[in-house]
Amino acid sequence: MRVGVSNDNYPEKRTIIVDADVEYVNFKNKNIYSYINLLNMKFLKKDKIFLFRPLVGSQKKNIDVFHVFNEIAITDRKWVATFETELPRILPPKNGSKEDNRAKLQRLSSALTANNCLALIALSGAAYKMEMKLFNDSPELSRVLRDKMVVMHPPQKLYMTERPARNAADPVHFVFIGKDFYRKGGGEIVQAFGELLATNAIHPEQIKVTLIGDLEKTNNYAFGPYQDDPAFARETEATIARYDLFEHHSAMPNDKVMRLLQKADVGLLPTWAETYGFSVLEMQSCGCPVITTNVRALPEINPQEAGWLISHPLNDDCDYAITSLQDRDALRRKTVDRMKNIIEDIIRHPEQIHDKANAAIARIQSEHNVEAYQARLKKLYSK
Repeated sequence: MRVGVSNDNYPEKRTIIVDADVEYVNFKNKNIYSYINLLNMKFLKKDKIFLFRPLVGSQKKNIDVFHVFNEIAITDRKWVATFETELPRILPPKNGSKEDNRAKLQRLSSALTANNCLALIALSGAAYKMEMKLFNDSPELSRVLRDKMVVMHPPQKLYMTERPARNAADPVHFVFIGKDFYRKGGGEIVQAFGELLATNAIHPEQIKVTLIGDLEKTNNYAFGPYQDDPAFARETEATIARYDLFEHHSAMPNDKVMRLLQKADVGLLPTWAETYGFSVLEMQSCGCPVITTNVRALPEINPQEAGWLISHPLNDDCDYAITSLQDRDALRRKTVDRMKNIIEDIIRHPEQIHDKANAAIARIQSEHNVEAYQARLKKLYSK
């Protein structure tokens, strides 16, 4: 089988380019919108257009089906799309809302209802909910989309089939991974540990904290216009420097990260905003249960038996609503306090790490099975 893809970036590799028995043909340089986007984004300072349209003549190869990520395919060939938020994906205008895109949404929706669109794969139940909400004022269109949509969480390779018991004499090793350090919750992690240490609620010899992320990534898109004062980042870095138990890396190769996770005890992702949470799957596959917040897909992939969930009220898009500096600060305080409670409980009852670790491995094995995912894709392609 030959499957055409519009790119081979990380999302495609995690959700589409997943089967060694399939030949994938990359149309990145044969996509009209690759060049339109280059012109728009680099020179005209316009937003990216999430469309795929093969150049004339480029489809002569025997492509059985196109499979795109977050895009709509403009083609007469069969096609499938996987999406993490919504389709059509149209970025709202600055200082505007999604409603300002209503005319574009309606115009592009005809491609979704066409017979050659075989399936729309929602990456999570949250994405499915957002897609249905997008067209809740168009009952007939919603019905057609509902018939085409399936929820398929991405596959995940297992790195460990059973987590061995940890040495009780070792410090509990926590690991955070997030290039966007502050958006992913790195600042709140450092604050939580710093407050626990300052009040002697926990002691330095009890823990080890590895932080992997770019400390210069201080902008947080979840905050909109309500960004942190630079003092927050300065205090975060000062706390990291104050305690030897923190080990910070700006980046780390993936193979080294996976080896680290197989030795660590607890993962950390108290993120402010997340379209999915692939790092949670990677941690779980290594027998490393995770502390997360509850945005988007995280409650679906981090159930209580396999990890720890910090829950706050969500808006209709399964996100946090930050509409003022007070909202931001109040939500941060609640996240830090909840994280402190979880960390203290883990230190007092470290036996729970082993139980949740093996539950995490079991859910990866059943809910993110690679072979089962490959079979489901092939079935969709064969419609």
